[in-house]
Amino acid sequence: MNKISVLKFNRLKMIRQVLLASFLVVLVVTGTGCSDLFKMIVNRNSQLLQPEITTVTNEDGSSEVTIVNPNQEGTIYYTLDGVEPLTNSKVYEGPFMIKQTTTLKTRVILENKMSAITTQQFTITQNTSSLENSTNMNAMQNETSSESDQTVMIENLGVDVNTLFDVTATSSLSPMSGYYYTPWNLLDYDWSTAWVEGVSGNGIGESVSFTYMGTEMSQIVGVEIVNGYAKSDKSFYENGCVTQLGMYVNGTYVQTLYLSSTPTAQYYDFYFVVASGDVITFMIESVSEGPNDGEYDTAISEITFF
Repeated sequence: MNKISVLKFNRLKMIRQVLLASFLVVLVVTGTGCSDLFKMIVNRNSQLLQPEITTVTNEDGSSEVTIVNPNQEGTIYYTLDGVEPLTNSKVYEGPFMIKQTTTLKTRVILENKMSAITTQQFTITQNTSSLENSTNMNAMQNETSSESDQTVMIENLGVDVNTLFDVTATSSLSPMSGYYYTPWNLLDYDWSTAWVEGVSGNGIGESVSFTYMGTEMSQIVGVEIVNGYAKSDKSFYENGCVTQLGMYVNGTYVQTLYLSSTPTAQYYDFYFVVASGDVITFMIESVSEGPNDGEYDTAISEITFF
């Protein structure tokens, strides 16, 4: 091959490479669009700033929490049980109160981008308002009751604790495929059954009440709760579970229980005395919605006093 032929060959080779590169660019622009291609390039190194937490501590030890998004876009998600916040976690909508020891985790999420997590631990050593409510409640019981001041632990009454309570709920999901979702499922020691609220939406504001039917005044020192629909991982995932549960005795607020979003037994300690007819109510204050459940049904599998 002479010198002229070599030059022609190299020139043709260069032209083919240019045409091939142009063809690939056309494919990319056609498939993604110019604007989308530009976004891909710009967003490659973009990063969301993590949210900022500010708190105001009250005299009773509780804290008012405000979360600020330093970005001009994105949604703030948070959890109160120490787990990683994702798009099925609670959406921050405004300042809220923390009244019990808990771990707050929050982050900003925008489409497929997530910020780093901001974490803050809250340690509540004393809740004066809750103690005052419990004291007033017990004082009223002592004034109206003719029973002896001597009480026994509820677990030492010699009977199945759950048989000492009548249970009602503000709503219950209708039976489906032979399964029932009544509040009595909370007392059967069977994690494969559950009470499921029956209103449209996620069930916030719905409640379940336990009326003490025992004849002796008894001390209750805590409660065991199995959150969500614990029958299986699939059932738990497809239904909502409770993250904040307000507790009332005879209509008086006592405290808020912060529940983990896990199908395991969780224990909460407190102290009060119940007499026949006293009513203990748990109201759903906040939930983690089931991502695969269009009705956002919220469930609790067990509640047992000790």
